[in-house]
Amino acid sequence: MLTYRLKTGGQVLLIPAEDIEPPEEYERTVISSEELRELADSIETIGMLNPVTVRSIGSGRYRIIAGERRRKAAELAGLEYIPSLLIQDEDEKYNIYSIAENLHRRDVHFLDTARRIEELREMYSLEEISGLLCIPEGMILSRIHLLSLPENIKWKIITGGIQEKDAVLISRITDVNKRNEVTELMVSASMSFSEALETVNNSEKRTVFRARYKDMNIFTNTLDHAIKTMKASGIEADVKKTEDDRKIVYTVTINKMI
Repeated sequence: MLTYRLKTGGQVLLIPAEDIEPPEEYERTVISSEELRELADSIETIGMLNPVTVRSIGSGRYRIIAGERRRKAAELAGLEYIPSLLIQDEDEKYNIYSIAENLHRRDVHFLDTARRIEELREMYSLEEISGLLCIPEGMILSRIHLLSLPENIKWKIITGGIQEKDAVLISRITDVNKRNEVTELMVSASMSFSEALETVNNSEKRTVFRARYKDMNIFTNTLDHAIKTMKASGIEADVKKTEDDRKIVYTVTINKMI
């Protein structure tokens, strides 16, 4: 077995693929067979450039901390031995190693990382998590807040390729209907967040205008009916009605009865 020391205090080992078990919880919720095949082809051609990270679980077996996608691709490429960084530390720190690595990888979705960060809050304060992962507290809170989104919105964010900064803006929309409409426009019409929000806001303005115009017709019809009732009762009344784009003017002249 090949082994050598790293500055991190861990060891890189060539571990038989059959002795490495997948993680108990896998961060990635979406992985395509195409990208797995592409990575496997790369490993077959130039080898495995980055080792997976593992911990010993006894009896000569190991469990993935980070790099499950690489492990699967290595097996698909037919590797009998997988380069593995062995971490020997307290159990509660394994999540930190996994999250710290995945924060800087594009293939792990930010919603998956958010779920793992939220788990750390059971063991560490916000300040401690910020220090361990070297990311601002505000970014941590923003990611965790994304988890409060409904499942249908989170699914659209994942499958629609919505970026994290736009997902955060979506999560700040408190109106449920508006949030749904904005997200749908971003996915189905490929709009940016600002374009989708402007479209929805303009639609709401038109709806309000139509409602107000309908109400105004009710009022003018009421006035017309009142004048007809006056005339039917023998009251002499002269009505002049003018209107422009901004207003309607009624001038009613009533002769005094003697």
